[in-house]
Amino acid sequence: MATDDMNRGLPGALVLIGGGDYEQSEQVDRYVLELAGGPDAPVAFLPTARPSKRMGAKFVEYYESLGARHVQVAPVYEPEDAQSEENARLLREARLIYIGWGSDIRIQEVITGTPVHAAIEEAWRNGAVLAGTSAGARAAGEWAISPANGPVGLRGGLDSGPLRASDGLPLDQKTVLQIRPGFNWLPGCGVDAHLAEWNRYGHLFLLGAVRPDVTWIGLDERTALIVFPDGDAEVVGPANVLVARRSTSIQVQPPEPHRALEARGLRLDVLAHGSRTTIHELLQPYD
Repeated sequence: MATDDMNRGLPGALVLIGGGDYEQSEQVDRYVLELAGGPDAPVAFLPTARPSKRMGAKFVEYYESLGARHVQVAPVYEPEDAQSEENARLLREARLIYIGWGSDIRIQEVITGTPVHAAIEEAWRNGAVLAGTSAGARAAGEWAISPANGPVGLRGGLDSGPLRASDGLPLDQKTVLQIRPGFNWLPGCGVDAHLAEWNRYGHLFLLGAVRPDVTWIGLDERTALIVFPDGDAEVVGPANVLVARRSTSIQVQPPEPHRALEARGLRLDVLAHGSRTTIHELLQPYD
């Protein structure tokens, strides 16, 4: 979606959830189900990020416990599943599409440019609620983060080389962040999840410093940033959403060997349950 489209408002609500087990996000999910139309709204769960039938079954059981009457898994596990017209139809007819946690790289590799991808965006254009938790939230921005864990990225910096997986590496080797294009459902923004729980504050600090042309949003678990069709936004959940706002006056010494990041003028907003803002405000740079 182009930035001009964003300035006119989103097609349907976009819900970015910071992760955690589904049952831990009940406060958010009850809100989201009502936003989609209540218990009779068709709900479709996309398990692509972590292709597990058990996870899909768990989601169905959980959403039914919230009162949802029409919950289905869109069984997109492998690339060939993303070509299925039946899967595309299921997503196209949903009023709530929920993208689960796992690998955001995998979601993009499997569905980008497929009938399933087109169906998700068609449903959203027609007013469906589009929700992503963890990987589903990270992939939603204009930029997606392939992260190191913890604050070590402050010392390793941002690598513009070929994307490489860091999963399974010891913590002291996860020293470099990489960014790549996301689905661009939230133009001008990059998104990270599990912020407090996985100690990813350093991601926002580093990216806010070395890429101040982008607004970087960090989500705690069990907590969501909900962007409404008119561009208004609200935080729902018991923890925080942090925003590294664009800054025109930031002074940066990027990380280099034996020297960590130095940044002055970095601007952060710390939002909590009930905090309201707008996409225009989030994209507006500090002076």
